Amino acid sequence: MDILHDHNNKVTVPISQVLSENIDVLECLFINCADVIKQKITIGGANKVEIYFIYIDNMIDKKLLEEDTLRYLKYHMDDLPESGQFDYIKDKGLRTADLGDLITMDKVIESILAGDTVIFVEGSDKAIKVSIRGMANRGVPQAENEVTVRGSKEAFSEVLFINRVLLRRRIKDTKFKIKQMKVGTRTKTDVAICYLEDVAKPEVVNDIEKRLKNFVIDGIFDSGMIEQLTEREHYSPFPEFQATERPDKAASAITEGRVVVIVDNSPMVLLLPTTLNAFFQASDDAYNRWEVATFSRVLRYIAAFLAVALPGLYLAVLNFESELLSSSLSLSFAAAREGVPFSALVEVIIMEIAFELLLEAGIRLPGPMGNTIGIVGGLIIGDAAVAANLVSPMIVIIVALTAISAFTVPNESFANAFRLVRYIIIFLSAWLGLYGFSIGVLLFLIHLCGLKSFGTPYLLPYVASNINGGNELKDAILKEPATKLKVRPTFARKQQRKRLRMDK
Repeated sequence: MDILHDHNNKVTVPISQVLSENIDVLECLFINCADVIKQKITIGGANKVEIYFIYIDNMIDKKLLEEDTLRYLKYHMDDLPESGQFDYIKDKGLRTADLGDLITMDKVIESILAGDTVIFVEGSDKAIKVSIRGMANRGVPQAENEVTVRGSKEAFSEVLFINRVLLRRRIKDTKFKIKQMKVGTRTKTDVAICYLEDVAKPEVVNDIEKRLKNFVIDGIFDSGMIEQLTEREHYSPFPEFQATERPDKAASAITEGRVVVIVDNSPMVLLLPTTLNAFFQASDDAYNRWEVATFSRVLRYIAAFLAVALPGLYLAVLNFESELLSSSLSLSFAAAREGVPFSALVEVIIMEIAFELLLEAGIRLPGPMGNTIGIVGGLIIGDAAVAANLVSPMIVIIVALTAISAFTVPNESFANAFRLVRYIIIFLSAWLGLYGFSIGVLLFLIHLCGLKSFGTPYLLPYVASNINGGNELKDAILKEPATKLKVRPTFARKQQRKRLRMDK
């Protein structure tokens, strides 16, 4: 059979009143699809009619289909009228609340692939969509990457409707809107845009919608693909979206006026707009006292600086500015490097690459083995390298401290950007000393100053802090008490900036 397709791979033929023609179309489309289940039965008493079921195995609740739907249609349709059989079957024979009419084959295909059951009735140019989905999923998992001592332990799953429920359960407001669309001509992946209608800026919501419609791709399999296809600064290592696995963090972002993008089959959702400051905030900062949160944030900022600058600063001082060190420290450094055949730069690169290899191996290996290779491998390689005089003990300490510092940044994507910038500063420092180090840091800051995430300056509130009357600085490096945080960030509309009112 000749079936016409448009550029989006949708079948454009309408549903026929002749059941055999519809069956031929579906048989042609789903040839060699072992997971597609098709069944034709005859129902009715005096007025019999053939109906045709089609669905994908293990994507529906099979028990509900067989015991509730099929059995009822087989044994309780004796009063089937001679005319109007489609409406009678839909109204009297199907006891499922979620039903719908389909009039074109492209909608039929879309519904089947989404996990619905579709029923054709002989003599009708419409089909019935029955939503009795029962796909296997792991429910609501526990957060593994963004672990907190205090607060919710729940994490997003790979199933979009579960993730929607996790947000809806936390934001019980009719202004909480969820727009949904399909992306990918082959995968037809569901993508949901979640926001508070009266708080989020309309231009931000419209911008992300426009960006999602600006490209045509065959398949989307994770939110990371959406992130890369919709960002503006493709050559920047710093992300324009903030990814999170925590529903409480996403819900908090929505109440601030930000937008959340959920992608089906991905356990990570995207928050936008974002700023550098947002990447340094952990979920439990909001649940702990302001003194504890402030102390933790100061540590994170110090650790981020060390993760970027420590190896480069060491090379610059050791090779060019050793007079800045005390005599005893200079002698200690010199004694530690005695017998090492390589320059300090080569030492740093050797240890950095060794650590990157251990990190990659630890990620790829199964859980217990990954932890073992990270700890044992690091100890053995570091000790063996020092014993063989390949590197000095000081380099091992510098690289280890740098690695630990990078892990204190709460967001992995942001921490990875710091890892890349670190190598640039290492080479500039080894080449030009403190001048190279200063140039690297300045280029790093200039780049950050030029970045924007959906119109929001990346360095807010450290630049343009007057946008919101300086209120952003109350929840930056230093966090003020919760009673002082009365204003939403600049992500929200001006009319909805007030978030807390205290009775005197």
